[in-house]
Amino acid sequence: MDSALAWIGEIVQWIGRFIPRREILDTTEAAIKFKGGNNPVLCKSGIHWYWPWMSAWIVYPVARQTDRLESQVIESADGKTFLVSGTLTYMIDDLMKLIPCTHSATVLTQEIAMTAVHDVCCDMDWAVLQQGQRAGTLKTKLKNAAQRELGEYGIRVIRLKLNTLARCRVLKVAQSISSEE
Repeated sequence: MDSALAWIGEIVQWIGRFIPRREILDTTEAAIKFKGGNNPVLCKSGIHWYWPWMSAWIVYPVARQTDRLESQVIESADGKTFLVSGTLTYMIDDLMKLIPCTHSATVLTQEIAMTAVHDVCCDMDWAVLQQGQRAGTLKTKLKNAAQRELGEYGIRVIRLKLNTLARCRVLKVAQSISSEE
């Protein structure tokens, strides 16, 4: 019975595309409205209207956000292997630089921040890394490196700090499977 009347729902959805939609953005959000698939328009907090048949609507948080960065194994300049993980705190200052040029803004942000952590940490000796972590200078270097890269996407880095900075050993296991079993 449901599938026999499913066509009614499809017709209602098709007609609904021609009715303008109202969106309310609070102060923590902004949106990009793509008119006709092109021509992005920035919409800040407030009430906005759009036609679904002519526009695509992407809402994104612009307020302070925090992302945990995955753990990664890095080798220092003096050949010591260590594990790092971190936390990135940021805000979106210019959504027009971020949304129209990337598929996943969160993944892009995390990837660039993790690259900054890697690039800063692998250029330093282990003793200098530990000293910088204790003195608080390492997080400043990390923040500045991430800001250089993320700034071009309209992102302002508030803080980039390491949660983990620990020596480790990496063991690679090679296993062959024989066809005799």
